[in-house]
Amino acid sequence: MILNFKRTSITFAYLAAFAFLVSCNNSSNNNSDNTTPKRAGVKADRQLIIKELGKLKAILASKDKNKIAGVFNFPLSDSIQIYTDSEAFQKERQLNEDKVSRKLFLKYFQEISNDIQIEQVKELFKNINITGLLQKDTLEYKNLIITEPCYSFYGIEIKNDRVTLSVGSGSNEDYKSEVAEDEIPENSSEFCESVIWWIFKFENGKLQLVNINGAG
Repeated sequence: MILNFKRTSITFAYLAAFAFLVSCNNSSNNNSDNTTPKRAGVKADRQLIIKELGKLKAILASKDKNKIAGVFNFPLSDSIQIYTDSEAFQKERQLNEDKVSRKLFLKYFQEISNDIQIEQVKELFKNINITGLLQKDTLEYKNLIITEPCYSFYGIEIKNDRVTLSVGSGSNEDYKSEVAEDEIPENSSEFCESVIWWIFKFENGKLQLVNINGAG
């Protein structure tokens, strides 16, 4: 699946760094984990984080836009980056002092959902067992299909009080392109490579969404 969206505030250095991290996973279609948590008392925090992620998983799976709106604080801050092609949405947003209210979020939920990749975040939870965070700081899944030019990847990382969900796509370097030599191959990074991050702050036993951005 190819994700198509643009984020002006994130450099492609982040994308390259994440792609390098994913490439370190030697096996496709498998969960990968990296760092083992070492902080004293981390188990209690991890149990709370896993519980909160489980709640988020259930809310997104419900497809109830009112419940999903509850994940966000309104009006949305500038750190929650939303870009849609809907001229109607952009016009109403401008009339609302460039703020996205709950009412506006619900009215244009489908367009916003597509942009912030809610369906892909749901796939993350299908492909990653969040209980693994009891032992690891980072969990990853790479869905590489040899006959497809692009692959999907998903990741969860815990660093200090930040919990980052990553979803995106990358180029399958082993894909045999059938286009002419003077044409751009289907597995070109121009077509395949993109990533979006949902970043939460863990505070007082709760996860608060503080940032959504991406590149590609």
